[in-house]
Amino acid sequence: MDIQRLRNLTTNLLHTKVSDIYEDLEWITGHKGLMTHMLPRVVVAVKPWLRKHVTGPRFWDGKFDRSHIGEFDLAEPTEAERDAMFKRYKELTYRRNE
Repeated sequence: MDIQRLRNLTTNLLHTKVSDIYEDLEWITGHKGLMTHMLPRVVVAVKPWLRKHVTGPRFWDGKFDRSHIGEFDLAEPTEAERDAMFKRYKELTYRRNE
């Protein structure tokens, strides 16, 4: 995965096109058709998985950094990992609606 696209998800800052966030979250979660209002909770739901697989501190520095470039070999989530993401997402959605 392009490092700048990955930084979109780890820093919560936009480093590339917004459409990249949709595409990358759909690939990570395995769910197509994510909508704008879902994105903040989906990002929170995938963060534990990302933290496990993306360990470099530079990814998590919370800074806008266009010099952090290259490719990162991000593993594809297993079905169990995707189920855990979806469970976290549902919990966040229910908490929000209470």
